[in-house]
Amino acid sequence: MAASQDKSTEYLFDRIRNARERTGMSMDDAAKALSVSRVQIWRLEHKSKTVSAERLFEMADLFGVDPRKLLHGDDAPSAHHDHYRRIADIVTMVEQQAQTFDVRPPPGLVAEVVVEVLQQEANQPTDAKPNPFDPSQYQGLIALLFKQAAKK
Repeated sequence: MAASQDKSTEYLFDRIRNARERTGMSMDDAAKALSVSRVQIWRLEHKSKTVSAERLFEMADLFGVDPRKLLHGDDAPSAHHDHYRRIADIVTMVEQQAQTFDVRPPPGLVAEVVVEVLQQEANQPTDAKPNPFDPSQYQGLIALLFKQAAKK
């Protein structure tokens, strides 16, 4: 059956493929830009129901779309690109810390750590001249959360 798919039932892999196609980029171009194989791009566009946060942000940046649009479709509320870049930086830092401590935290713990760092950022006093985001200032907090989780 060759009917077009309703947007409400569109899958993540459809949104990824559609975003790439709207840019006019080939699978080979996307693979090269993301430093992955063409097969990995094909899988992301034909089977993927999940994707790592880091890869999602890389694709959104490459295709010039809001990451939430890739995750939730056109009904997703838009947010400021800098906010997403900050989330991507936090996720990257959390993943690096997990590697440093040689731990494989469950996804729920990673989510809690990311939310905690974002809350800490939101509670920072706002100056006339805001400081650039420095994820390294949270390395101690992340280490503590991972150590506490390891004790449980």
